[in-house]
Amino acid sequence: NFVVNNVGDGSRLKYIKTSISIRTSESQKAIIEANMPLIRDALVMFLSSRTTEQVTGAIAREKTREEGAAAVNKALQEETGLSPVKDLLFASFVTQ
Repeated sequence: NFVVNNVGDGSRLKYIKTSISIRTSESQKAIIEANMPLIRDALVMFLSSRTTEQVTGAIAREKTREEGAAAVNKALQEETGLSPVKDLLFASFVTQ
């Protein structure tokens, strides 16, 4: 579960509250679990950088999902040399 401030319009604070699951292969599961603090940090930084337009609507959220997986894989690639994340799945996604 994540709750982050994101880039809003003007001076109003905006929030994203989401629950994310990571899809990976069974052989890569241990890498994901061992690097969970790094993954959480990458997701918080990524979600915080999203604008209101980038998280509003189904198409924007799909792109957020894809780009979020790429951000996590980039962080893991730098740390472990591997890109084990196949996909991110949103169990919930609320913006305010």
